Amino acid sequence: GILVIISIAIVPLIKLSLITITYSIATALAEPVADKKIVKLLEQVGDTFKILLGILFIITAMFLIGVAIVIRISNSGMMYR
Repeated sequence: GILVIISIAIVPLIKLSLITITYSIATALAEPVADKKIVKLLEQVGDTFKILLGILFIITAMFLIGVAIVIRISNSGMMYR
């Protein structure tokens, strides 16, 4: 069950990581050419995706821990029979 959860959660983690890297590269390329406001906007959007990536990672970890606890509790009940 845990491998299935990891395989489901890995795709959004990779996508958000790539989007974050893309915005970082776009910010670096736009900095010498574009206005400071546009560069600041790109930085803030990149930071927002970093926060979303962190939230997704933490929620995935909490879900994995919850599933592991439920599996552990359900298996320990079988030991008493």
